[in-house]
Amino acid sequence: MSSKSATSSEDTAFTAANSGRSARLQSTVPLDHLVHSADCGILVERTGQLRYEFSREGRDFSVDLLGYLNNSQAGKISTFLYEEAFGVRDRLHWFIHMRSPHDYQELLEMVDHDSDFQEISDSDRLPEEKGGGNWERMFVPQTLRERIICPQHGMGEPEEGDAPPERYFVDPARCQTGQPTSEQLNTATAGAIVMRDVDVRYELRKEARNFAFEWQESINERLAGYATVLLYEETFGRQDRITWLIHLRELDDYSRITELTRNDPAFAKLFSEQRVPNRKGGGNWGSLFVDGSMSDTVLVPYLHSDS
Repeated sequence: MSSKSATSSEDTAFTAANSGRSARLQSTVPLDHLVHSADCGILVERTGQLRYEFSREGRDFSVDLLGYLNNSQAGKISTFLYEEAFGVRDRLHWFIHMRSPHDYQELLEMVDHDSDFQEISDSDRLPEEKGGGNWERMFVPQTLRERIICPQHGMGEPEEGDAPPERYFVDPARCQTGQPTSEQLNTATAGAIVMRDVDVRYELRKEARNFAFEWQESINERLAGYATVLLYEETFGRQDRITWLIHLRELDDYSRITELTRNDPAFAKLFSEQRVPNRKGGGNWGSLFVDGSMSDTVLVPYLHSDS
């Protein structure tokens, strides 16, 4: 299933009207030059724990650095900063979007040789009354970690010429949904994101992904403009661990998803009908996943004005 290009003028107009707290405000790059969760081929999630005493300085440093990165790599790589609304205090999440590994190679080249980047990265950011120092003092040692997720392949086909394979590592996630592009939300335009991770039972990997796609598209069809759900997997990482990014216009819109289970019989049926064939033991959606492995992380974009 495919939708038109994520850089349409309709998309820009929709986002401009609904971007009160969106991550796109972290950058001066126009929306049609930002790479985001609906348009990337690879997404690197980097997490890091700030020391409490440097929470403001660490956030402001992160936004300054990604602002420079986004401007210098416009159209190739875009990074957005999120923080946990409910979870671990002062743990940050950077979403680094690119279309192919070659883009990351160019980023590394810039990191090694761009003097302006090095100035932002290496200069002292902490006031003398706090002992001075740069970003290395802001974070708890050994907490900066990365994982790589990619849009789940096989869930839709792009229109001809829309996502050339020589440019995209895998088809971008916007190909998974028929939700109108003008109403899609992504990591650049969402006001909040619920990141849902779960481990799939190996013997039910196909059935689990079919359910995952059917569940997310049922939400996308019913809640266009309020929620866009896209599916990813750890291509480099834990086998058969999948991730939904539930992009919300604002955090309160998550209640619209929970209301579907109570008030929409067709949506509620997704959870009760048989998902596991009898030859594999039978069962509904709950039999598709490893018990206790499903977790939600609620994220909101950080803006300088939040300091």
